[in-house]
Amino acid sequence: MAEKKGNTIKLQHDFDTARNLEVFMPNLNDWYRVTAKEFRSFNGKRRIQGNEYNGPTYKFGTNIKINNNNYSISEIVEHNWESNKRSTERF
Repeated sequence: MAEKKGNTIKLQHDFDTARNLEVFMPNLNDWYRVTAKEFRSFNGKRRIQGNEYNGPTYKFGTNIKINNNNYSISEIVEHNWESNKRSTERF
């Protein structure tokens, strides 16, 4: 049998994961819906069902709490997605 690798711990959630979780993206000036895994690790404005959330922030994919003062919102990396479809492929 192969040994289990990666994502072997159960992530702690200090909120109801079934609710509408949103984060504010300042460069886009709007709120965006995210998964619970992204929500708990976002260092910026967060809200649940339209209500502001001020809970702990964790390193992504771990249960290690971080101090928000050590991380800046400007450290969020933008992803410029580009399609890899061949020109002969149909949508």
